[in-house]
Amino acid sequence: MKKLIYSILLVFISANLFAQKTLTGEKRLKAVNADPVVYLDDTVYSKGTPYCLMKEIKVNEYHPDYSVKNIRGEELIYIKWDTKISLMGAYVFKFMKDGKSVKLSITDEEKFPMLLVNNDLFVNNDVPANREENFINNNGGSTSSTTETTVETKPKTKSNSEIIVADKLISQDLMKIGEWKLVKSYYQDKILWHETEWYKKDGTKVAQAKYKIDDADQAMILTYSDNKTTQLAVAPSQSVRKIVATFLRENGYL
Repeated sequence: MKKLIYSILLVFISANLFAQKTLTGEKRLKAVNADPVVYLDDTVYSKGTPYCLMKEIKVNEYHPDYSVKNIRGEELIYIKWDTKISLMGAYVFKFMKDGKSVKLSITDEEKFPMLLVNNDLFVNNDVPANREENFINNNGGSTSSTTETTVETKPKTKSNSEIIVADKLISQDLMKIGEWKLVKSYYQDKILWHETEWYKKDGTKVAQAKYKIDDADQAMILTYSDNKTTQLAVAPSQSVRKIVATFLRENGYL
């Protein structure tokens, strides 16, 4: 009997501790009004008002998926981490009503609530077609399609001057043409790799590239404008970053 009473007390205490961690009343009101956009308890708030529901779905260890629903609980958007369409992986927004999807350039999940609200996707518990189209056009993505598309060939750069990569600056003819930055380093099969991002001089991100740090023999490049992956050969005496910058410049990405 004593053991039963003790067990009941433990359950009661645990339930009270859990309840104390859940924001209620005035504390919750302050929390949802703390910022213009707040993500709390699977709900996205805009200026203190529930905007939509966004539930995290654990699919992999590093990048969860998200189910985005209207306030009535109807799923209208699914945000999926996809490693098949991008060199380093990317998030894809799929609009459930028509099946259209868009690959985003951002990979930070914490920006999703702001992204939804700032694009004003939800109107009267729905995602209107014009809001969906604007979102696809304005957020650095490319719509997926099974139909063949024609990609405009980029003009070759006429200058024969050498591409210089000094620190993070890329230049040609003594003029800045772009920049690059290191995104992350990681070991794969005991080999150190770098993942990098490449930008035009105005700050527009144009490509990602990854390559081995020591004895690099190739570089893998993903260009955003045409969603194209290219493998470049690197000779032992060559600078891998210079090879990448030269490729991007000569093919009109920089």
